[in-house]
Amino acid sequence: MQLVTIGLNHNTAPVEIREQLAFSDGRLDAGLQALVGPCDFLEATILSTCNRSEIYAVCEGDDGGERIRRFLAQEHGLDIDQLQPCLYELTGTDVAIHLFRVACGIDSLVIGESQILGQVRSSLEAAQHSKAAGLMLNELFQRALKVGKRARTETDIGRGHLSISTAAVELASRIFDRLDGKCALLIGAGEMMTLTAQYLVDTGVGRMIVANRTPERAAELARAFSGEALALEDISLQMHDVDIIISSTAAPGFVIHAQMIRDAMHKRRGRPLFMIDIAVPRDIDPKVRDLDNVFLFDIDDLEEVVRSNRQEREHEIGKVEILAEQERAEFDQWLNSLDAGPLIKALRDRAEQLRLDELQRWTTRLAHLSEEDRTTVESMLRGYANKLLHEPSVQIKKLAGTNDGYLQLEIIRRVFNVDGSEST
Repeated sequence: MQLVTIGLNHNTAPVEIREQLAFSDGRLDAGLQALVGPCDFLEATILSTCNRSEIYAVCEGDDGGERIRRFLAQEHGLDIDQLQPCLYELTGTDVAIHLFRVACGIDSLVIGESQILGQVRSSLEAAQHSKAAGLMLNELFQRALKVGKRARTETDIGRGHLSISTAAVELASRIFDRLDGKCALLIGAGEMMTLTAQYLVDTGVGRMIVANRTPERAAELARAFSGEALALEDISLQMHDVDIIISSTAAPGFVIHAQMIRDAMHKRRGRPLFMIDIAVPRDIDPKVRDLDNVFLFDIDDLEEVVRSNRQEREHEIGKVEILAEQERAEFDQWLNSLDAGPLIKALRDRAEQLRLDELQRWTTRLAHLSEEDRTTVESMLRGYANKLLHEPSVQIKKLAGTNDGYLQLEIIRRVFNVDGSEST
């Protein structure tokens, strides 16, 4: 079996590419079913966030990466050759160290951000619900969650509860010297917007309006922060009166179109409008950048804001890397141990077959024995085989946990000819 991941993230692809490979909640289950169905993977999980889309899979053979690439291209209607330069491929325990770094928040745009651990957990839960996660991916993701928690309790990597939301609010704070007296329109009412609302209130925003496709959810979020609720279809009625728009929904297409902003700008009499789109796929048509006095920032524009964040946490990154490497070593040992059980069983099956063959060969000469004596002979042979294999079984389990355990167990397979090959 081979463990493989194919993916892209904020380091390898711009948002206009990442949004094309995003898996919405509605497409996630179908994607998982396709991976373990027609694509014939033994196990699969999909980790899809605003900054990455990654598929983790277990397969037989060494063509797993190519099969995932074909799946991504077909699933999203893309040209595989155009997609290829943005993708990375990892196999074996390199997959583990990558996921551990992701869960710890050191592979994120905002180093140490708080949301990724929940997203890793949701990815595993979705795969479990679809029965796409088995022994190996369950173990891998549970270890990722464990090391992610350790990183945040044993180091200061997550100090300050950083997230994309905090970066967006910091960008808004840079745009305006002060946020008091300013009006912010939040589009969306999920976790990202809840965090954004909290940070806006903490920075003293003057007025806040929340719009969402589900009015009840908009009202709930607005009420929690003393804001105002608005139906999503009515946002055009308020755009002339707000200073900042921050949007993060799960909509498959644009929520705000250029014409909506063009109409709003006629009423603003030259007042600038600042818009921050932290959704993937994007919520705001990038054509609004062409309008006068409209300043649109997307998630990739936050890079400058978060650059200092990485510098401040450089020392903590090193500490987290050590934790991730320790967990990788333990996962490697666990992987090697998977080979021990089948090998021990194969050796015992071989010994039992030899015992039966010998009894058959000696049937004529043992014919004079009573049934009780014959049972005693069989028991003696079985006991001898068990004693002979006891110490090798103990050593196999120990060897399986070493760094080169796979190689050591392969040698034992060949020595005892339990790999299915013919004796020479």
